[in-house]
Amino acid sequence: MADALTATRNWLRSCPLIDKANRFNVAYLGDKSVEYTLTTASETHKEDICGGDLATYNLVFMARMPFGAALGVNVAAAEFFAGLSAWVREQERQHNYPAVDGYRATQVSATNAGVVISAEANSAQYQLQLQLNLEED
Repeated sequence: MADALTATRNWLRSCPLIDKANRFNVAYLGDKSVEYTLTTASETHKEDICGGDLATYNLVFMARMPFGAALGVNVAAAEFFAGLSAWVREQERQHNYPAVDGYRATQVSATNAGVVISAEANSAQYQLQLQLNLEED
């Protein structure tokens, strides 16, 4: 088990769309042709009626992928993120969540579908925002 960021990264690593041969960093996206990272955008904590922590983590999955004038590479990236978003929805339906130390996950969702955040001649950075809700054990 792990903290929310590490647990979610490990959980995403189990997605069949994530190529195990590609680098998957934490809070750093390098310059390889295909590379992934996960970072925390924000977290909030509330107290439930019994004094337990209710945590919400907003995480950002980013990927560097091929990009350019050729339609095929751009469509492949869009399909990757559509598939990743669908995979997250399926995990929610199955209640298959990241295993976070001291917490029980209650919901995970993708809040957008692969937005291009920057592009160069041959590659682009895409992001998918995730939200993870947890209850303290």
